[in-house]
Amino acid sequence: MVANKQIHTLVITGGHGFEQEPFWQMFNGFENFSYDTVAFPDAFKYLNVEAAKKYDALVFYDMWQEITADQQTAYLELLNQGKPIVYLHHALISFQDWDEFDRIVGGVWEEGQGTVKHNVQYTIQIADPDHPATKGMQDFEIEDETYGNFSANPDVHALLKADHPESAPVIGWTHRYANSQIVYIQLGHDRLAYGNPGYRKLVDQGIRWVVAAEN
Repeated sequence: MVANKQIHTLVITGGHGFEQEPFWQMFNGFENFSYDTVAFPDAFKYLNVEAAKKYDALVFYDMWQEITADQQTAYLELLNQGKPIVYLHHALISFQDWDEFDRIVGGVWEEGQGTVKHNVQYTIQIADPDHPATKGMQDFEIEDETYGNFSANPDVHALLKADHPESAPVIGWTHRYANSQIVYIQLGHDRLAYGNPGYRKLVDQGIRWVVAAEN
């Protein structure tokens, strides 16, 4: 992974409110980094092979639900072509009626079973300190929203873990779906996370790694 490589991404939101100013400030603070933004449903215009060519990676911070069969096909074609993707926080809970999405993102959130808890102070454990997405990082404290009663798929490679009763044990991972390299980071509810140096480093290095892994 080349830290000074210029990266251009598309950051996709929609379906869930968030604190806009500190969220975008986080991305503005990344070096050699530029981005465009789009929200669902307009995001579907970019979720196809041709429209996504201009972006090194896609970053999802959405919780959108509606998706047609044609939109599913275009999404899968994008993954078959190897577009790098980072999913953040509530993006795990997108497309609840599309069974394939659980395999794409790498984890399962079931409506009515998954739990959330706001403003939890807990320790993020770096499960693989040698991975490029977490390289140079040590366990760190954060105040954030936890997700409980969801599971990472057995084929993912764990990057982040937590030992807290309100949290699932594996809360960050990487895996491949079709030809695309995927990173999921469960953290990131509000300004308390966006301003946390550990979280910022995870997002920055996660994006840079999925891009480098495809080259």
